[in-house]
Amino acid sequence: MPSESVENYLTEILRLEESGHAAASSELAERLEVSRPSVTGMLKKLEGEGYILREPYRAVRLTRKGRRAARAIIRRHRLVETFLVETLGMHPDRVHDEAHRLEHAFSNEVIERLDAWLGHPDKDPHGSPIPGRG
Repeated sequence: MPSESVENYLTEILRLEESGHAAASSELAERLEVSRPSVTGMLKKLEGEGYILREPYRAVRLTRKGRRAARAIIRRHRLVETFLVETLGMHPDRVHDEAHRLEHAFSNEVIERLDAWLGHPDKDPHGSPIPGRG
């Protein structure tokens, strides 16, 4: 399982790709609130681990492995948000930050049990699709 920092980068790159924006170092630094040298170092690591394709002075792109990992993280996040709203009664506007903390803490087994407990929902409390397993 990737580190929390790796997970944050992967999900942000996926969000940028899906919104039609380039995942450039400057954009990632701004969105993740880190320095550009930190982004450069992490992008080298992600490339070395096969999560991204990177060309100097160009935006990065997720590989199949990177896209699969990012979607799994987003799935975890959206399932946790759904749990917080439907089971614990939290307001949808207040669950994002809490879900972000918990998505990194729950094991895969807990996430799968959570999915089953919730009845395998296809949307989170905000109406966003919950990616399927795998």
